[in-house]
Amino acid sequence: MTEDPKRRRSLLETVKAPLIFSSILAAVAGFVTLIASSGGSDNPRVDHAAGGTASPINLALLAFGIAFIASLLIVSMLQLAARENPKHLSEGAGVNRNSEEVYRQQVAERREKRRRQQQEEARRSGEEPRYGRDADSGE
Repeated sequence: MTEDPKRRRSLLETVKAPLIFSSILAAVAGFVTLIASSGGSDNPRVDHAAGGTASPINLALLAFGIAFIASLLIVSMLQLAARENPKHLSEGAGVNRNSEEVYRQQVAERREKRRRQQQEEARRSGEEPRYGRDADSGE
């Protein structure tokens, strides 16, 4: 299924997959914590009215919340890292995009400035200015 590159995905489409994955992972973590904290399926705890973090329901909800937030954060960051940049971001001039071209222009400008200074000095001293290969070699 190919998507139209000009069509923008809605917020619900981009958030749906990480939310579903995180919810399922958190539900599994909460269920495992509930079973483990109640003593397992063969030996259930009798004292469920203790309250606080000792209660299996509280521990299961705590594990659900921590697993949901952690997995949502990790999945969202991985999804952002894997997303391709739009083509319009790679067009035009940027800070480092044309650095080689800018460097070559600056070198050419410095050489041209040096050549003009040498011609001016040669004119003042009455010498013939050097041209071509003689000017580049410095003989």
